Amino acid sequence: MRGLRKALWSAGVFVWVASLSVRAQSSEPGDDATTRVQIVNGTSVESIALSLNGEKLYPDFPQGLFTNDGSIKSLKVKFEAENKATSVVAESKEIEFQPNAIQSLVLLGDFDVNVPPGTLRQPGPPPPPPEKPYPPNVLFRVYPHEKEDLPSAVRLRVINGMPGKSLTFTGPNGKVTLLPGEEHSLKGQKPVTEYVAEIEESSIPILMRQESAFRNAMLIFFLKPDGSPHFKRIFENY
Repeated sequence: MRGLRKALWSAGVFVWVASLSVRAQSSEPGDDATTRVQIVNGTSVESIALSLNGEKLYPDFPQGLFTNDGSIKSLKVKFEAENKATSVVAESKEIEFQPNAIQSLVLLGDFDVNVPPGTLRQPGPPPPPPEKPYPPNVLFRVYPHEKEDLPSAVRLRVINGMPGKSLTFTGPNGKVTLLPGEEHSLKGQKPVTEYVAEIEESSIPILMRQESAFRNAMLIFFLKPDGSPHFKRIFENY
């Protein structure tokens, strides 16, 4: 296993800092199918430890970082994410990856045990604690890397992973408001486009340059440990 890679996008330059491959054993004897998976930590906690099929892959996986699209031989897998600050562990359901494809696995949430599974805390006063705590609310979402029909058009997927905060996202073709856990795909975008993200009192200008081979992209919004909004650009390999 190689180290995590961190990608920074500044002035249109994609800078690779480090890289790693994801490895696992075949889920079925004699099954030669493989898949490639890029894993993104979009949780709203400072750092997690991530395990695959009971084997710890990344003992220290800070928020906002992502792996390369390494090969995985197991098409059916289960992940465990541990909040390094509290030792609380969230388990995924069984995930079945597409064979011979490239996908992104995006982790969202803040390990809250007061909201139902599969959801993030919504805006407004926090709900009363349930009689029995829910499982930690980490969402494990898989996104296939797919090319658009028009070679000149690009897609931008916007994901609100911020517990308790709405996101209003504005571009040349209008605006969309996303509640926590919601997402929206903007298709047919120009390769260079300016957007604005509004989160409560914050207004964040975002310049997207999707001109190279990494044409389709995701914008993943999450909360820093101090509760401030942050986002990460993730580009999709083919």
